[in-house]
Amino acid sequence: MGWLTKKEYRTKRTDIDNLLESIEKDSYDLESKDFQKQREMDKFQKTQEAMGTNMAVVMFMVDALQYFDGIPKEEINKIALEIATQGAQGYRPDKKDYEIDSIPGKIFSGYQILAYYYVSWSLAIPEMVAQLQLPYEEEYKLALTMSKTTDK
Repeated sequence: MGWLTKKEYRTKRTDIDNLLESIEKDSYDLESKDFQKQREMDKFQKTQEAMGTNMAVVMFMVDALQYFDGIPKEEINKIALEIATQGAQGYRPDKKDYEIDSIPGKIFSGYQILAYYYVSWSLAIPEMVAQLQLPYEEEYKLALTMSKTTDK
């Protein structure tokens, strides 16, 4: 790890005031210019495209749709924002121990939390789903179809 210049150090989120200000300005971390994070996202998206439809994500999305069924939109919004806040540094698909306070007693795998992330935003904040930069449009469409057939 290299040394930071004084200017770089001062522009980092080093204290609570800067952190709070950055959350207020960009609470979803959508404007971040973190190039390492962007490289990781690009690599992740290319891997997902090469895989085609990820059936594990589809099944996790069906589970999420069933979980959110009957929950008021305001509560889903709260969960969506909690998942976004927790995942501001990124979620790793290979990790298996994510927890969300708003969903007590459930431990999520990486793909599972990404599925709940996508579904919660699709239900509560659909106009912002594209900002997540998750390549799961096809998985979500398939999950919607599957959840409708399992509801009968």
